[in-house]
Amino acid sequence: MPVHLDPLSRRRFFQGAAIFTASGLGFPLRAATSTETWALLSDTHIAEDPGKLSRGVNLSEHLERVVAEVLQESEHLSGVIIDGDVAFNDGQSGDYTQLKKLLQPLVDAGLPIHCTLGNHDDRVNFLAAYPEADGTSALEGRHCSVVETEHLNLILIDTLRFVNKVEGEIGETQLEWISDYLNQHPEKPSIILGHHYPQVFRTNAIPSDQEIKISGLVDSQPFEELLKSHPSAKAYLFGHSHRWEVMEDEHELHRINLPPTAYVFDETRPSGWVRANFSHNGMKLELRALDREHPEHGKIHDLAWR
Repeated sequence: MPVHLDPLSRRRFFQGAAIFTASGLGFPLRAATSTETWALLSDTHIAEDPGKLSRGVNLSEHLERVVAEVLQESEHLSGVIIDGDVAFNDGQSGDYTQLKKLLQPLVDAGLPIHCTLGNHDDRVNFLAAYPEADGTSALEGRHCSVVETEHLNLILIDTLRFVNKVEGEIGETQLEWISDYLNQHPEKPSIILGHHYPQVFRTNAIPSDQEIKISGLVDSQPFEELLKSHPSAKAYLFGHSHRWEVMEDEHELHRINLPPTAYVFDETRPSGWVRANFSHNGMKLELRALDREHPEHGKIHDLAWR
């Protein structure tokens, strides 16, 4: 479930914030315009120790830099989404305490923040750090909900299967919930956001072949069928591979692999965040790389809905 951190500051109240109901929850958003802009982050992997280094990167420092950039644009943003693996390794309580500290400037600026969970998170410790999030999920035992905006529905799902094990899972109940929601809103574009990527499994493997490691969704096939069967589903956004990539499948469904905000697998690939501009007809994605010299920094992908 995305935790909703938004004190509805006096500044935003007097701007005339609109309230949209999301699975029975009220999420305050900025007043409606022809488009809306969100800051998309993923794989922050924040540790309790603010000096924690991983592969030569100070994790907290990377997030601090991104928060500072997002803060500069807060007046033009509808909110922030962190798409899983917000904690360092196995979701220790101190990790979420440090995360909360680093995100506080955005909360003070009145920006809604939604966090989904990945395989390096722990639901119990997460909810202990964010007690305001307890009981607000659409499904018991999962952390999932919908943010309904003027232009589209953001369906945030929980793909955490086991803490600190690489594979993810949506689960039958959550798949049914997603399908039911899409059936109830066939005319409005929906974007699904979850931490793990769909994984294609071979059906023609022979005994001598090396066993395929499951690193994505173990229930990729039913999820793929669900997306294919609902035209209102326009895109799936995910993290997990720590790799920025914009793709489109044979059904013209957009697949967006968000870059890591902090934990960098490959120093040749960008880290940072994505500015996403959504409208009823499509979205524009701009990579905001922390390395301003990276060739992908500032590149805009203009994508139309199927």
